[in-house]
Amino acid sequence: MAEGTVCPLCAVGCRLDVGDDGDRAVGRTGPANPDGSLCAKGIRAPRVLDDPDRLTTPLVREDGDLVPASWERALDRAADGLQGVRAEYGADALAFLGAPHCTNEENYRLQKLARALGTNNVDNRARACHEEAAGALIERFGYPATTFAADDLDDTDLLLAVGANPAVQQPVFFDSFVRPAVNRGDATLVQVDPRENETTRLASHHVAPRPGSDARFLQAVCARLVERGDVDRDFLDERTTGYEAYADAVADIDPVSAAAETGVSADAVDAVADAVADADRVAVLAATGVENDGGATPNALLDLLALTGNVGRPGTGFGLLRGLNNEQGATDAGCRPDGLPGHAPLDDESARARLADAWGVAPPREPGLTEKEALPAFGEDVRGVLVVGENPGVSKRDEAEVAERLASLDTLVVLDVFESETTAHADVVLPAAVGLEKPGTVTSLDRRVQRLSPRADPPGDARSDHAILGGLGRRLAGDAFAGDVEDTARELAAVSDLHGGPDGERWPQGEDTLYTESFATADGRARFVEPSFEASRIPEGAFALVVASRAGGFGMEAGDDRLRLNTEDAAELGVADGDRVAVSTVDGDATVDAVAHVTDGIRAGTVALHADAADPLVRAGATAVRID
Repeated sequence: MAEGTVCPLCAVGCRLDVGDDGDRAVGRTGPANPDGSLCAKGIRAPRVLDDPDRLTTPLVREDGDLVPASWERALDRAADGLQGVRAEYGADALAFLGAPHCTNEENYRLQKLARALGTNNVDNRARACHEEAAGALIERFGYPATTFAADDLDDTDLLLAVGANPAVQQPVFFDSFVRPAVNRGDATLVQVDPRENETTRLASHHVAPRPGSDARFLQAVCARLVERGDVDRDFLDERTTGYEAYADAVADIDPVSAAAETGVSADAVDAVADAVADADRVAVLAATGVENDGGATPNALLDLLALTGNVGRPGTGFGLLRGLNNEQGATDAGCRPDGLPGHAPLDDESARARLADAWGVAPPREPGLTEKEALPAFGEDVRGVLVVGENPGVSKRDEAEVAERLASLDTLVVLDVFESETTAHADVVLPAAVGLEKPGTVTSLDRRVQRLSPRADPPGDARSDHAILGGLGRRLAGDAFAGDVEDTARELAAVSDLHGGPDGERWPQGEDTLYTESFATADGRARFVEPSFEASRIPEGAFALVVASRAGGFGMEAGDDRLRLNTEDAAELGVADGDRVAVSTVDGDATVDAVAHVTDGIRAGTVALHADAADPLVRAGATAVRID
């Protein structure tokens, strides 16, 4: 069994242990960090263990205030509140919101509780982070997951990074698998991103389309491949469907005109098409930067892979660079409103029969509400909410509106580690353990399921989410919620076609490379769809806004209020490096103050802000801004 436990702070899956001083982690050799290295964030992981602000005792609201209570009283109060809503308004008046840092077993138990009570209103916030890429993967290939093993990138000839900065977002993954392949000369890295960043330094080619036009650039590359015959006809004939209609559609895409639409040269289209055609094995690395265009960019990337037969072999395929530590596992376990454990559809009769046998009740058939759909319904169609490790009080909606919605619920039960904007409105708050304090399994960004080993005890009366959900479940749905983590793991393996492999292996059942023989679609083939693209409209005098992650990158860290601004744009605006500027939504509804940072590292017409500074603009829905 692997030494230590799994880092709880990102999806790479590094192994670590708590150091002797209790304040810092030490790396342990594992499949995701073969040399035992950790990133700076992982090294700091143990600091939460002794944080004095941790919740350590259950709280219930009395006369407007949260006051300490026993576990029995708090669980009874929580169960009574949720059951009362169900009895008065029906099961679909309940919503269950999970979180990606919960284990596979905890996410499974949460969705089981929702469905045992009669609703599919269960979701986890991380699912929305990659909603379009995951949706395209489901529709086209079968599973919303990375298709290759990280260590098989050693076999790759061409790495195509799109909307991703893994050098910062997944640094150990990048340094363990991407950098060595490139530095040995075995692989070429091509990056498509409107900004230069830390990943750009390793890339042989950096293409910077206008924000929102990545899809058109990639479609132009695909059109060039089809036009020149640089496609894998055997793969297309034997393993795909819909190619002829797709080829007819892309014939209407003129690469020269498309390049002009994206603000890059036609030579750049040809250069990337040449690189793809010359490579025997191509792998895509995609992150949240491929979202928010209706799925056009992820679909274009899947087109490119299918056209050239770069799926189903080691060192090929699509890498979904998820960010949070069990983001993949939460979805795999069925913590989503439109799918069951193991990615079975809600109407899969075999899966439904297995679940009915395990639970004593079959899950509902109709899809439930997503978290995004549920939040505006709080206090109306949704009257009772169970929140596990999530903070819907902070969202991209107006802060005052969200607070009003939370306050209007009949009952709100929150499991968390710290007080938050959401616990401020809760009727019951239940103190939870963190990842270093509990058993279970988590799934990495390349589908590896690894076992946790507790390195500390939870503080005070805090308990694992699994134990808390068990106590609630027994009160609400009976003995189906008895048992420990190992019992839940066995149940998950019994109801899911994907789970149940050995510790440390990838699903399904240790398959490193997905789709070696067939795709997980109804006919076993990858499906082409007609390419779509709608150019983003930036009003005259405005700039496309790019928001840098809270994980950092582009030289930005938390609290950074600098606005990255192209040199030419700054000259036209009369702005010098270091000047204070006002950054406003196009309609002027939200404004933030920033410090101009003039650089050639961002394309003209585009500006970038750190997520902390950009938050009011994001809440107002801004994709473009004005600068004064």
